[in-house]
Amino acid sequence: MKWIWGAAVLVNLAVFIWFLVGATSNFQRSLDLIGMPIMLLCGIPSLIINMISIVVLIRKWNSSLSISTMIYGVIFILILMFCTPAFINALEHTVKPEKVESDPVSLTSDEKYEYNLEIINMSQRNNQVNLIVKEVSNQAVKKTIPLDLDGKEIAAITTHPGSDWQWTVLEPTEEPEIYKLTTTEKLGIHKIYRIDVVEGLSEEMK
Repeated sequence: MKWIWGAAVLVNLAVFIWFLVGATSNFQRSLDLIGMPIMLLCGIPSLIINMISIVVLIRKWNSSLSISTMIYGVIFILILMFCTPAFINALEHTVKPEKVESDPVSLTSDEKYEYNLEIINMSQRNNQVNLIVKEVSNQAVKKTIPLDLDGKEIAAITTHPGSDWQWTVLEPTEEPEIYKLTTTEKLGIHKIYRIDVVEGLSEEMK
C-alpha cells in the first residue's frame, strides 16, 4: 500500500512539473485557456493531496497504516491517477512551437544587402526581434542582428498579401558599412537603430 501510494505521488508530481514547465514555455508565458482550468481543477488539488500524502507516508513509513488512513490513501491514489492523465492531455494541447513572424525581404537603396525583420514569440517574455541581413553578392553570408526591442512594446503589427510592404527600412549612411534602420507604421512602433552590418551590431538612436 505504501509503495503504491508513494509511487502515485512521485509520478503525479513529476508529470505536474512537466505540465507546468511545458504549458508556460519554461515560465515565459502565462497559462492559456486550456492550462488554467487544469491547474485549478487538478493542479492545486494534486499539490494539496501530495503534500498531505508525503507527510503521512514519512510519519507512518515504519509503522502500519490504520484502516481510516488506508481509506484516505486509496481515495488520494484514485484522485492522483485521474489528475495525472489530465496533465498529459492538457500539455499536448498547450505546448506550442516557437512562433516566428517576418516581413518580406527588401533591398537596400545601394543594392548591397537584402534584409527583413524577424519577430520570435512576440507575446512571450523570451521574445526576440532580429534584423536578418544577407549580402546580395554572396547569399551565403547571412547576419542575424538582435535589436534592443521588446516584442511586447509592439502594439499591433500589420501584414499584407504580396511583398510590397515592410516593417523596417534599412538605409546606407555616410559611414562605410553603417546603416540606419527605421521602423515603419506597419510595425506599430517608431524606432531608429544604427546598424553595423560587418560586426552584426545594433544600437538604438534616441
